[in-house]
Amino acid sequence: MHACEQSPLQFPASLASMFPLLLVLFVPILPTSGAQIPSQGQAQDPPVATNGQPFPWDRMRLPTTVRPLHYDLTIHPNLTTLDFTGVVRISLDVQEDAGAVVLHAKQMRVSGAVLLAPEGVRPLRVLEYPRFHQLALLPDSVLTKGRRYEVQLEFAANLSDSFHGFYKGSYRTSGGEVRVIASTQFEATFARGAFPCFDEPAFKANFTIRIIREPRHIAISNMPKVKTVELPGGLLEDHFDTTVKMSTYLVAYIVSDFLSVSKTTKHGVKISVYAVPEKINQTAYALDAAVKLLDFYDDFFDIPYPLPKQDLAAIPDFQSGAMENWGLTTYRETGLLFDPNRSSASDKLGITKVIAHELAHQWFGNLVTMEWWNDLWLNEGFAKFMEFISLDITYPELHVDDFFLGKCFEAMEVDSLSSSHPVSTPVENPTQIQEMFDDVSYDKGACILNMLRDFLTPEAFEIGIIRYLKRYSYQNTVNSHLWESLTDVSDSRVPMVGRCTSGTFKFGWYSDDELDVKAIMDTWTLQEGFPLVTVEVKGREVRLSQERFLRTDNPSLTDGFLWQIPLTYMTSASNTVHRFLLKTKTDVLYLPEDVDWVKFNVNMSGYYMVHYAGEGWNSIIKLLQYNHTAITGNDRASLIQNVFQLVSVGKVRLDTALELSLYLSKETEIMAVTQGFGELVPLYKLMEKRDMTVLENQMKVRQLL
Repeated sequence: MHACEQSPLQFPASLASMFPLLLVLFVPILPTSGAQIPSQGQAQDPPVATNGQPFPWDRMRLPTTVRPLHYDLTIHPNLTTLDFTGVVRISLDVQEDAGAVVLHAKQMRVSGAVLLAPEGVRPLRVLEYPRFHQLALLPDSVLTKGRRYEVQLEFAANLSDSFHGFYKGSYRTSGGEVRVIASTQFEATFARGAFPCFDEPAFKANFTIRIIREPRHIAISNMPKVKTVELPGGLLEDHFDTTVKMSTYLVAYIVSDFLSVSKTTKHGVKISVYAVPEKINQTAYALDAAVKLLDFYDDFFDIPYPLPKQDLAAIPDFQSGAMENWGLTTYRETGLLFDPNRSSASDKLGITKVIAHELAHQWFGNLVTMEWWNDLWLNEGFAKFMEFISLDITYPELHVDDFFLGKCFEAMEVDSLSSSHPVSTPVENPTQIQEMFDDVSYDKGACILNMLRDFLTPEAFEIGIIRYLKRYSYQNTVNSHLWESLTDVSDSRVPMVGRCTSGTFKFGWYSDDELDVKAIMDTWTLQEGFPLVTVEVKGREVRLSQERFLRTDNPSLTDGFLWQIPLTYMTSASNTVHRFLLKTKTDVLYLPEDVDWVKFNVNMSGYYMVHYAGEGWNSIIKLLQYNHTAITGNDRASLIQNVFQLVSVGKVRLDTALELSLYLSKETEIMAVTQGFGELVPLYKLMEKRDMTVLENQMKVRQLL
């Protein structure tokens, strides 16, 4: 039986004397520190090409002297021999005189390299440096700044055996036939395994793609097909329209026998869902969801979706959860296909969330892209955040708010370890980059954005995001660009609807010096972990202090951390949500009157935990026992999570946490009930494992009937 199907538990009041052995057993387990991968941003010795000649570049990041403008790319995959050939012609913008063009290629055979210069076609020498996946193309004379050149390369490689790059996949029909497909997954650094390219997100360019295939297959890519040309030998060549300016990791193409279903959004965008023929009848829900969500984002961001179509493809062999390739998003079959006769309500929720995530990327990530992978969280944190913003409006019946709180709790689990990392972390090599795709980038990123939205007000946050997207469309950004856009809104009076003063927005609650969003958010993005705020009420005086919450017995690991924390709180005297920006290690705020209780982090909108010192926890326990609905279900869930986490680090006694959980006999909100079971079930398992039958029965004495 799953824990969520069990009845909530209630315990005797005299818990300390009842569970002395349990208190001894509940000792925190301290994790070891995770190892760091050394930076490999620069070759330690002068780099040498595979032919023994000196390689003209010694860094992992490409030089910026030459930038791509446009790729003409022709790909011919052979699904029988499981390899592919191709030709790429790259138009270049020479920004400084250059004696070489350095770009990426990985595990492919490159030949026929030529330079197309104003004075004619000239051969290029090709040097390979596999350690950094780099090619150097050497002309017989220097490329001159300001002049336009093109390089053309022929290449060949095997379809990848992994789930990255241009890789082979297969599926089995109901009749037992195995059918082969070829599809792409280029994020983060795998486009270089499919064609020679400048495989870094800041090297945005336009792509014109052609795919050669057999008549029994179809080909799809980022843009619509404009024509098909018959070739000798019975082959077909599909020509696709030129893409908008975008990064290489967003390029996509698939050769398969898929079928599709289509609809058009109210803004005129053609939405198609592709799947293997026998599962095409499971695409209706995803198609309707994609239409609704793309229309929502089109309106929300106030920026028209820039492509004429958006395809969603269910790939039988797909390792990533989904991928936001511009105009051709790809998914696991379980992440896109819904069978009304067999799929569950949780399947429907998961499909809707992942579609919402990938379509949010079409603006936040594709239209505006992080400059480098250290700011991956700008892509993934925002897309995760927008899952919940979009579904709360378009699918209110799914109650996604309940699940967002759980994501923040999950992020805190990872972020409370000494092995955690800042959401914005320096990375250089592909291994380090791939490690950034974790709960910190996705979930913590979403939670701190939600905290900022609550801090600035949803209206100001939305205006700032729209300004940011419009200002940096088709460009690359860093953290500070987002904070500047949000500060601009915060510092100005903007006509708007919502929390207003005299018809204009301003921070009515914030009367300190000028608000600096960057200064606040740098403390959340450039250092790992999160704060524990200790609150102690002395009459009308509320004493505040902050420290890093960390599961360790080494106090030195918590030194040197300081956050600017947007605190929210309410009291027994008023339902008003009060705000206070805690910038220092300690501070004091004053209440206008004596109160019975104070609850900080209202609705768990902030990414921090709270410890109520002195009589604080006793006051909270009384509140929950006699009037638990005075605070929200999210507030109650956060109290349960906070108190048990504080037990695990020795800040609070276990009997205090168990006494707080007594109120659960009256709880009806799903997140609070789920959180309660999540904390209590492990205690039962511990007792069962230790054969502590008497103690277990004592804990069950007052459970719900």
